[in-house]
Amino acid sequence: MGLDAQVIAVGRFSQNVVSAMEYPAERYLGVEAGQTVVTNIFVAPQSSISYELANAFGVHALDLGRHHLDPERADLQKLESMFGEKDVAKFVLLQKNGFNFYYLPNA
Repeated sequence: MGLDAQVIAVGRFSQNVVSAMEYPAERYLGVEAGQTVVTNIFVAPQSSISYELANAFGVHALDLGRHHLDPERADLQKLESMFGEKDVAKFVLLQKNGFNFYYLPNA
């Protein structure tokens, strides 16, 4: 069975996080501060990358009870090698702004 996965972020919107959102800034013009927003941070389109992504957060890909991620456990170097500096910077910005992160497997 194949697996793809993503790490999503859920949190309160503010102008501080616009640069880390999935869509261009103009899409958020009507979003009020404090409203809940959801965005993809890391998208893994293949099984091997999906397993590595889970591992970078210290969880197993199909350990369904542990997919609310602890951002402090993230291996930033591993994530940067997999997804690049820009995506990791977005993750760090959202972490600093109190977002929650979830590993979402699609098996």
